[in-house]
Amino acid sequence: MTPPGCKATLARPGAHGVRNLGAETDIAARHAAGLLGLFGLGPPPLVVADHPALAWRRARLMAVTGQADGPGLVAPVALTQAADGALAALRAIAPGADLPENGALLLGERARMLGLTRRGAVSANGSCHLLEAADGRIALNLPRPEDWECVPALLGEEAADWAALARVVAQHPVAALLEQGRLLGLAIAQDQPAPPQATPFRLARLAPPRLREGAPLVVDLSALWAGPLAGALLGAAGARVVKVESTRRPDGARFGDAAFYNLLNAGKASVALDFTNTEDVQALHRLVRAADIVIESTRPRALAGLGIVAEDEARRGAVWLSITAHGRMGAAADWVGFGDDAAVAGGLTAAMRAGWAERLFAGDAIADPLTGITAAFAGWAGWRTGGGWMATLALSEVVAHACGLFRAGPGGLRRWQAMAAADEAPLYALRGPAGRAAAMGADNTGCWM
Repeated sequence: MTPPGCKATLARPGAHGVRNLGAETDIAARHAAGLLGLFGLGPPPLVVADHPALAWRRARLMAVTGQADGPGLVAPVALTQAADGALAALRAIAPGADLPENGALLLGERARMLGLTRRGAVSANGSCHLLEAADGRIALNLPRPEDWECVPALLGEEAADWAALARVVAQHPVAALLEQGRLLGLAIAQDQPAPPQATPFRLARLAPPRLREGAPLVVDLSALWAGPLAGALLGAAGARVVKVESTRRPDGARFGDAAFYNLLNAGKASVALDFTNTEDVQALHRLVRAADIVIESTRPRALAGLGIVAEDEARRGAVWLSITAHGRMGAAADWVGFGDDAAVAGGLTAAMRAGWAERLFAGDAIADPLTGITAAFAGWAGWRTGGGWMATLALSEVVAHACGLFRAGPGGLRRWQAMAAADEAPLYALRGPAGRAAAMGADNTGCWM
């Protein structure tokens, strides 16, 4: 079912329905050229990418998009082409890199490895739900036991399960739920159209360029998916990567699917530090000061509390990649978010509702891999152009930007769905890990220290 509307449109980032260019297969090339242009790099690479509908199916994203008892659906926005374009841009400036076949593959990778399936208004992993509030819709993500402990404070009453929670949420306005949820540190987002003028990342050059030689050293302070994927891709491009974790709060992904964790972290050196110990904090400072590229996914005040200021590191010549849910500035810097709820904030669920007239998730925490690929490009491009860059990537903004690249209207979406349903090409080949990820702290005595 599709609502009335116009033809498929190619849009400027964040500006939907600008003009009809009738182009559905060169979106990735345009995106790659745009990303390279942000750093003054070129010429535009030759990009050969599958049509968005075919790539969605071949990445097995239809298996995690749609109602549980209905057919797999394609998304009406070209997220696969956004991923393909970002990876193609990285490949263009990292010749000889051992990169994945395409970016679209990475969007569906975790769901395939974990055997996830579509669940309609529930995320593929089950932790995030689309809920009707009194005056709109929200996404609420409760992946941790402590999140459920906050539910009475969010709602003002007990709710022991999702059915009870949905009944109470329906009585509250969206604004009140967002305000209270953010105060409690919950991953909560408004189901809304993609905001206008979204950008793939925000750039600031804080130091003049300097000649770079040899392989860059990447210090990966991030956790879960987006940041570790960026680190893995930078490693594939030729960087030396050191994963740094807190001994008191390790990367939570270590305790998830081992094969997926290995895929993201094999080949990285591992350093584990106690951030309450003065000597360990000093070791962290030495590591960060030695880095050419730093990846982090914490709220700014967390690192500031350890005496590390991202802007200062960029001023000395590093490339700093800050990955957050909703941005580094203002109140949004403290908002918690994960891949599924951030995608809702970026307008993906609104695009699905406009195309299919239903509340639906699209893909599996898709903001994470899309941001990871984009961050890897920004990191390598920043290093190639002499360092001194501060690049801020918000999961929600990366999705909003991707949603703005191209949106199929009702006729186009029906055609896309038919193309995907008729496609008999094999799925993209799943990658295997390059080995086992290092045990936590295995390289504490290495040259990094």
